[in-house]
Amino acid sequence: MWLAEPQKTQYPTATLISMTERPLQVMAAAAELYQGRVVRNPDEVSEETARRWYKEMALTKLAAPMEFVHIHFLLEGVTRAFTHQLVRQRTAVYVQESLRFAVVEDMPVGVPPSLAGLKDDDPPMVVWSDAVDNVRVAYNRLIAAGMPAEDARGLLPTNTLTRVHYCTNLRNLVDHAGNRLCTQAQFEWRLVWARMIEAIREYRVWPPSQQWQYEAISELFKPVCFQIGRCAFKGTADRYCSIRSRVDEHEKHGTSSAQWEDIRTWEWLADPTAARPTGPGEASR
Repeated sequence: MWLAEPQKTQYPTATLISMTERPLQVMAAAAELYQGRVVRNPDEVSEETARRWYKEMALTKLAAPMEFVHIHFLLEGVTRAFTHQLVRQRTAVYVQESLRFAVVEDMPVGVPPSLAGLKDDDPPMVVWSDAVDNVRVAYNRLIAAGMPAEDARGLLPTNTLTRVHYCTNLRNLVDHAGNRLCTQAQFEWRLVWARMIEAIREYRVWPPSQQWQYEAISELFKPVCFQIGRCAFKGTADRYCSIRSRVDEHEKHGTSSAQWEDIRTWEWLADPTAARPTGPGEASR
């Protein structure tokens, strides 16, 4: 068995390990073939052409050129509940920190939004902390007694923090963002996506004149209602959403999501209660 490197933070972080160079030029090089133009070197694609195809990809289902852009993240400080959902995306590759072979001595556990900000002596926080401490002690005692890590891990909470390498392409990342940036997903997804978007925007390339391509890509990730112009979660099993009524109103009037000035990003990105009704009748559809 090996010792896992201690987690450096209790909150999600995202490191962009690698990304296709000149991504929008590469995408445009493939897209040009739709109109009979052959591009053998992405450097031949002008910024004007790349930006044109960038806009076109949002208007058509013929988005295969986006799959030529590959993105590789290292996500840290995320819960195993999160990674259990993450790996359901079939169009990606993953390598996750092992709990079979690596012993997590400090056993970091993420605190859920409903407890965040509470004082240490607040009753719910006391119950949570005591339970985590008891499991941590039991896990380490079992390891010290010679139990294999793959057996002792059965005690660990769902919110045990972990790391995962996550590699996918731009088309599938945008599609995945549609569902996971929605309020229907648990709040941790929005925390992780904020870090992923930041990592893409701040990814440093050479020459610096190509930086605009990464900044443009960072603007692509929005919840599904912004992508299709309507709410896609109206089933009986779907949760309340704090912006759904306004999305419905915009759909009714045929207003493009680019003009949804009454819906602010922070309303759903930064609010962990955006899927929890707070007043009478707010859960109705």
